[in-house]
Amino acid sequence: MEEAAARAGDAGRFRTWAAVACTSWPAVAADRYRGPWNRPTAHPVLLVGTRYDPATPYAEAQALAGELADARLLTHEGYGHTALINPNSCVKAYESRYFVDGALPPAGTACRQDEPPFPAPKPVGGVATGGGGMTGATGTIH
Repeated sequence: MEEAAARAGDAGRFRTWAAVACTSWPAVAADRYRGPWNRPTAHPVLLVGTRYDPATPYAEAQALAGELADARLLTHEGYGHTALINPNSCVKAYESRYFVDGALPPAGTACRQDEPPFPAPKPVGGVATGGGGMTGATGTIH
């Protein structure tokens, strides 16, 4: 847990404890693949890493891309856990091309996030809405 916390902070601790139930799972796949991971695959692997993902650090995506024999890392310059949960039109376009015709993005490709992580605050009362500096949404003085 401390190793996971050193890499990912509290998200690492959470993921460690969330997986505790799996450590005593009674079944093991008969054909479980245990590596090596650097063998060439029939098709290159597309990895998508989100730069500011609190649960899966970007450095881990870079490390995995380096371990695989034939992989390309597509960087999502965004926030939140994965580009799947935090949709991005640029990432989706590269993923679609990859699944349809096997095309990989150029090495070093990065996609900017479509939306900011938090919307801009909407002004309520005050000067921003045409009222006096001390008025609220109803126009009353506070």
